[in-house]
Amino acid sequence: MAHKRLIITSLFLALSGSVVGVQAQTCTPTAVKPYIKVAGVWTQTATASVNAGNQIVLGPQPTSGGSWLWSGDCGTSGTTREQTFTPGASCTATTVYTNSCGAKTSQDFTIKVPLYPSYNTNPIAANATGMSSNAVQLAAKIKLGTNIGNVMEAYGCTPAAETCWGQPKVSAAYVKLVKDSGFDAIRIPVSWDQYADQKTGKISDVWLNRVKQVVQYAVDNGLYVIVNIHWDGGWLEKNFSEDKKEAVNAKQKAYWEQIATQLRDFDEHVLFASANEPDADDPAEIAVLESYHQTFVNAVRSTGGRNAYRVLVVQAPQTNIDLAANLWNVMPTDTVAGRQMAEVHFYPFSWSIQTQDEWYASMFYYWGKDFHSTTDTTRNATREEEDFVNAEFAKMKAKFADHGIPVVLGEYAATLRTQLTGDNLALHRASRAYYSQYVAQTALANGMLPFYWEVGVDPGLLFDRTTPAVGDPQILDSLLAGAGKGVVLSARPNSWTVSSGAANTSSGSNMRFTLNQAGAAAGYTLANPVNLNGATLKVVLNFDQAFVSARNGGMDAILQFYAYSANWAASEFKCWTANQTLVADQDTEFTCSAFGIQNAVGVGIQFPKTAGSVTIKRAAVKFAQ
Repeated sequence: MAHKRLIITSLFLALSGSVVGVQAQTCTPTAVKPYIKVAGVWTQTATASVNAGNQIVLGPQPTSGGSWLWSGDCGTSGTTREQTFTPGASCTATTVYTNSCGAKTSQDFTIKVPLYPSYNTNPIAANATGMSSNAVQLAAKIKLGTNIGNVMEAYGCTPAAETCWGQPKVSAAYVKLVKDSGFDAIRIPVSWDQYADQKTGKISDVWLNRVKQVVQYAVDNGLYVIVNIHWDGGWLEKNFSEDKKEAVNAKQKAYWEQIATQLRDFDEHVLFASANEPDADDPAEIAVLESYHQTFVNAVRSTGGRNAYRVLVVQAPQTNIDLAANLWNVMPTDTVAGRQMAEVHFYPFSWSIQTQDEWYASMFYYWGKDFHSTTDTTRNATREEEDFVNAEFAKMKAKFADHGIPVVLGEYAATLRTQLTGDNLALHRASRAYYSQYVAQTALANGMLPFYWEVGVDPGLLFDRTTPAVGDPQILDSLLAGAGKGVVLSARPNSWTVSSGAANTSSGSNMRFTLNQAGAAAGYTLANPVNLNGATLKVVLNFDQAFVSARNGGMDAILQFYAYSANWAASEFKCWTANQTLVADQDTEFTCSAFGIQNAVGVGIQFPKTAGSVTIKRAAVKFAQ
């Protein structure tokens, strides 16, 4: 019986202990409501964003009873419920509230301080005036573009300057020359970071004004303009890790708010491009790149005005066609539909940019099925020729252009191999011109807008920017032909037909003939009928000493041009030329713009006097603009 009472007593004590435990747990934690005051306004929230230097107050509730204990890296401490501080950087504050019965509740506050202040200080209402074209409609107006390379993006000098890499400052006369030469658009690579305060992100007003001035040059000439953030020291181009993402996005936002505001009043002739060649190459890095592009779009649109409708260009990973086709699947979200383009670049390595032979690849000097050397055969391109161009550009058509997203071919070119001489150099130049034409025409056929990479100096200048003047007319003619603005006439051996009064003496890399009687001619059959009304026919000829001497150094009659329609139903002989100084073995250009035939199937040059040999170095037709 005693044993039974002991068991009952033990059970009672155990139950009594359980009751005590239950009573302790009935002290319920008090719910804490987070409040933050910014600019004098209280808001129920646990997160806030403020610019550095702005005061902030944390004031959680309840307002009475219990006690508070603060910690964190915002400078909050002690037991005062309201904490006032001025954050200099993003931080976190934590408070623990203990109520009257001892239960504790923890509350975190997150304060975000942008690395840079907002530069969208005067957003304006959307303005569609002069912005009627969407991306597809705008693309239809751009057949040929060039770059003002190695000037506005020149980087690394102290002080920073657009002349840093040896080029003259961009002039209004140079930009006018670009327009007069037949181009529709200019891409302006620009450096911004070296002109900005690295603490505040503020771009120099002097530089912003200078960029606007150059853009104005282009717009005044009716050119379309792409303004980008170029390599710029690599702050964006080389940083695609998660730990760099926040800082890069902050700078991207700060810069584009300023650029977009500065250029906001230009109409649709001005396009903005997020970056240059962002070096992302796997899904994780591409996801980070997409955040940079989204920041770009958001920043531009937020400024309002015409920027609400401006066409924006975003770059594929590495501007690589295969990465764009296979791994890049997200264009930025936008507030307006159909106002974005994609961008890729095209540099077949061994042909276009390789500067020395490597164990894995040798340089190519001759590109295109009809431009291979029969003597320097080891330098003929063995890959990445016409079929490769066709296949690569078809990928961009299928992925983007067919879905209403035009593709900017922002850069392409091929290095001039100045180590070559004689016929090898002539063949290289001819193949390089053919490449320039083929890429341009194939790009346009696939919904891409070709922009030739041009740096103003040899090797490979297109324009001499100092004079300014056309620096490589052969490349210019080929680009115009590729864009449908002209026709290149072959100057290869046996490409022209000579009359009975002349003998074809072609050798090497050019068409050559000897004149045996007065009135002899050389004619060229056009692949398709050409409208010569208002067009300019140009030939570049080289004469031997016998030719020059027989024409009194060029003071006597030299030549005249002719053109004819099918079956010679109509023909014209124009531009009788004399009194032009000739120098033996020196190239001389002759032009004629007097034709009216609208369906010419052939053109030619006739020589009224006999004696001498003529080499055709180049020939082309430039259509009326």
